[in-house]
Amino acid sequence: MTPSKKPLPPAQLEEALRLLLRADSTSRLPAHAGTEAEGLVLDQALTKPGHDFYDLFYGTFEAPPGSTGFTVLVGERPGRGNSSLVVLTINEQELVEVLLPTRLDQMEELVTQLAEIAQDYLAEAQNVSRQLESGRRAPLEVY
Repeated sequence: MTPSKKPLPPAQLEEALRLLLRADSTSRLPAHAGTEAEGLVLDQALTKPGHDFYDLFYGTFEAPPGSTGFTVLVGERPGRGNSSLVVLTINEQELVEVLLPTRLDQMEELVTQLAEIAQDYLAEAQNVSRQLESGRRAPLEVY
């Protein structure tokens, strides 16, 4: 014969559920545990030379250590005649718009310059973010 267990009174049952839910919510991952897409480099090129430029940029670009949660868009816009413009955008902030070179050596030189600009931008954004979090810098005022 097994002893019969009495059900908990409603007040004790409610308190036990609260404790269980609180313990479950504190054992979850921290707020910024990281996501699958820490930093994205996206291709929005329209032409074959634009896609070639993106491939070179993707192979050259390396995000600064510790920078997360950014999106780099390498886009292309039509220019005059048969030319195209390369557009580099980071987190919806357009940084550069330049004429897309047709020669490979010029394209590689431009890729190197744009990768450096993107890395500098992300490093500066990370630095400003750290300063704001530590309270040493006042946020920029918007008028």
